[in-house]
Amino acid sequence: MINNGSETSFSKVIYPAIASKYHTTPSRVERAIRHAIEVGWNRGGIEQLDFLFGNTVSPLRGRPTNGEFIAFIAEHLRVQKGMEVGGFTSV
Repeated sequence: MINNGSETSFSKVIYPAIASKYHTTPSRVERAIRHAIEVGWNRGGIEQLDFLFGNTVSPLRGRPTNGEFIAFIAEHLRVQKGMEVGGFTSV
């Protein structure tokens, strides 16, 4: 799924870029994303989580990391976009 190199790029590249845009710190960005995932994971219905994440949702595994969640959402959006453009997705 997400390897350590990708996790590093989140903390070294993506979080600082978001922080700069919204005049905050990278650590606050990381914490806000982590908190949003935790709240959604704890309050979201299993049907909604299953719809978005398929069989990757497991009560035994717990909530995903920030990087895993972002990768899941990005993949979901890629699939949705492919369906809108004629049912094909690029690999």
